[in-house]
Amino acid sequence: MNFSITEVLALGQNEPYAQRFQETSLNEKDQKVLATLQRAYPQNRIRLARETAVLGFYEVILGEGVSYVFVTPETLKNLNQISEKNRDHYFRHWLFGGVFYDMESQTDLTAPMKKLAQMIDVQKLPIENAITREKGRASNTLYVFTDPRCPFCKKLETEIAELDNVRIHTFLTPLTTLHPDAKELSARIECAQNKVQAFEDVMLRDKEPKNEAKCQTTLTENEKLMTELGIKGTPTLFFENGERVTGFLSAQAIKEKFKNIENMKKNIQERIDE
Repeated sequence: MNFSITEVLALGQNEPYAQRFQETSLNEKDQKVLATLQRAYPQNRIRLARETAVLGFYEVILGEGVSYVFVTPETLKNLNQISEKNRDHYFRHWLFGGVFYDMESQTDLTAPMKKLAQMIDVQKLPIENAITREKGRASNTLYVFTDPRCPFCKKLETEIAELDNVRIHTFLTPLTTLHPDAKELSARIECAQNKVQAFEDVMLRDKEPKNEAKCQTTLTENEKLMTELGIKGTPTLFFENGERVTGFLSAQAIKEKFKNIENMKKNIQERIDE
């Protein structure tokens, strides 16, 4: 499963949210460099590469982080010949970590890339493995990774309960290193006759299901998904535009993000209709 920023986001073609990020608009040269890096470093999850204001100095999204690499004229001439075997000759000088800063404009040039690096294509999430709830018209969508033993996850659920007109896809992702019995509880939730009620009983009413965990669960798949997405803790939320938030959010903060997304979609549609 490839959770890159997606072709449409990386190439800035059809994904409407990409219009908010100048970094996603790649010229032909940048597209070729990106494709070469992905081919040369197949295990590094290179999701985007774009030349900065400094000639030959490329910003690269590696997984959920931002790095930089120098691309020389020699490298550009030999893009088609670069492979895993000779990659370190052509892509020799890298900068890992740090901030690329414009002193004249007093601008952190790495900041927007860091935000972009945390985004995912929510359309690729396996929602069949989630517990799905709908409230009202479900005009907004929220994707939540949660641990039923996590105190902040429970606190988040009390805020989610205040939302309306929303669809919530919840992935049970127990952190057994912190909560040893969380996986057993998650399995009982998934094996309950009514998953939604069992989940909300645990999270909102401190009432645990009495059924046994005797069914095929999605917990192992969800754990792998966490790793693929670089999720380090719970709760972690994703919004419709792929934006990631790690940790607790109030209902008001969630509503504000929904409002911003709605305004974004409205502005984009207006430009399309012009």
